[in-house]
Amino acid sequence: MKKRTVIIFLTAVLLFTPVPLGIYKDGGTRDYMALTYRLVIWNRLTEGGGENDTYHKVSVYPFPDNFKNIDELWKIERKGK
Repeated sequence: MKKRTVIIFLTAVLLFTPVPLGIYKDGGTRDYMALTYRLVIWNRLTEGGGENDTYHKVSVYPFPDNFKNIDELWKIERKGK
């Protein structure tokens, strides 16, 4: 019974623990990825000049969108706005 619990725990850790992928030079967007989801903390400079020239948002992309690159996710993000 203990062995089964350990296996379930390790599987959950592998599936749900995010790993930092990096910080992009687009204004400071941070990217984290687990096997089942992707977390993007958007901090992206946008066109225009004024107070609203930076896009700030936290987005979670579930499987299978978590395997798309950051440019594809940005297109998805802009469509939703």
